[in-house]
Amino acid sequence: MSEEPFEYGVERPAYKDHPLWNEAMALTHAAYELAELTRPADPGTARHLRRAAVAIPAHVAGALSSEDDARREHVTTALGALAEVARQAERAGGTDRAAATELARRAGELERAVTFQLGDAGKLVC
Repeated sequence: MSEEPFEYGVERPAYKDHPLWNEAMALTHAAYELAELTRPADPGTARHLRRAAVAIPAHVAGALSSEDDARREHVTTALGALAEVARQAERAGGTDRAAATELARRAGELERAVTFQLGDAGKLVC
């Protein structure tokens, strides 16, 4: 899914108004802030944190814009990235424990929201 550069008269994609995507973007910004604090002491954790965080909004947008198999793939990837952000935030906690704890909490909340709103919640699996 490629997005054309902004032009007047071109509609903004609907996913950009969705609360899940907005929280995914906010979470990514918070992860980048924590990564910058962590980088001097642990550049590997900072790199992994940024890499996982940047995938979240892209896959939430893909899930919001897709159907069926493509949607499931985007949801699964977004959930994996959220779990990785939480894990890396816990590793980065030495730098700013409060920020790391808050990021891990937010990642868990978004993971639950994505599962509930975009996953197969409510479907009978036999």
